[in-house]
Amino acid sequence: MSAGPLAGIRVIDITRALTGPFCTMILGDLGADVVKVEIPGRGDEARHWGPPFAGGAGPNFLGFNRNKRSVELDLHTAGGQAAVRALAATADVVVENFRPGTMAKFGIGYDVLKALRPGLIYCAISGYGKQGPLANWPAMDLMIQAVSGIMALTGEVGGRPCKVAAPITDLFGGFSAAIAIMGAIHERSRTGEGREIDISMLDCAFTILGQSVSAWGIDGKDPARVGNAHPLMAPYQGFRTRTKEIVCAITNQKRWERMCTLPQFAHLLGRPEYASQASRNAHRAQLCAEMEAVLQTQPADYWLGHFFRLELPAAPVNTVAEIAAHPHVQQRGSLMEIEYPPGSGHSVTIPGMPWRDVAATVGLRNPPALGQHTDEVLAECGAIPFEPSANESRSRS
Repeated sequence: MSAGPLAGIRVIDITRALTGPFCTMILGDLGADVVKVEIPGRGDEARHWGPPFAGGAGPNFLGFNRNKRSVELDLHTAGGQAAVRALAATADVVVENFRPGTMAKFGIGYDVLKALRPGLIYCAISGYGKQGPLANWPAMDLMIQAVSGIMALTGEVGGRPCKVAAPITDLFGGFSAAIAIMGAIHERSRTGEGREIDISMLDCAFTILGQSVSAWGIDGKDPARVGNAHPLMAPYQGFRTRTKEIVCAITNQKRWERMCTLPQFAHLLGRPEYASQASRNAHRAQLCAEMEAVLQTQPADYWLGHFFRLELPAAPVNTVAEIAAHPHVQQRGSLMEIEYPPGSGHSVTIPGMPWRDVAATVGLRNPPALGQHTDEVLAECGAIPFEPSANESRSRS
């Protein structure tokens, strides 16, 4: 059984909602000991986002908090702040996603913690980063999708701007933070020095928009919304068939000619307006309307069978339920089962580990109950156990 490449690394997770917890879950999956600091009696706000709920916790919490231990600490109190300092003194990494300056106000900012642990890697994740005119703006994924230009490019042509269904700036922010932290851990193995890492979700959004930003950088024109199409090539979009919608991407001349070996599309091959990728893109509306008229004559499975036979990129537009039940997903183990609440015997399906080939295999920690590991963790670092007030509850097992 592998302990994972990050075995022996302790991470203090002072994050909530999504981008921070996703970052620290990745580190936990890879073998790090992740200690999740939560507000006494309430915990991470994502515990309460729903419905649906399982054992009192919502899908955001259950999907992004495996392989962690939960500790209740009130950062507004001297005792809670002292406990965080004690935890940090035993840690390799601290991750937080408060608004810039908040941790310093609590007396547990980077300068304070670095003095206690010179090799500490301190990663702060925020919407806009710790400096710049927008630094103190409150932010969540919706705000970053809006301000970054992602929403302006998403949605149907002529329609209203639309956010991407998945919280992509939260998730890419978490990925970026995890990558930066692992790079800093490797660097420290050579230099012995820790460092402060400043992750801006807006910066991460620009990475997602690399193609659009680069196009603007070339010609100075604001990229236009193109719906499910591709701004640089056609056909590359969704099409209705007799039964359900499919997508296909004919991205080069070889694939175009191969598609036109199908009798239903043979008449398109000799058309001068479709002779090259550039001309097909210039006449995309006409081309795609003609293609969809043909595709609507047969069910999706008919066309997908032909496209797959010709090795043309195509796929059905599935619902979550459809793809989750697909034999491919089942065979690859792309999803996983967790137990929540701990010890209940109640299982919940969540996304698995795309990094499973290097993940720890010593056993999965299910998402923790609030405060489940408070005494255990504080005893390890010699901190005085936090005692909640009379109207605050704490769950332990």
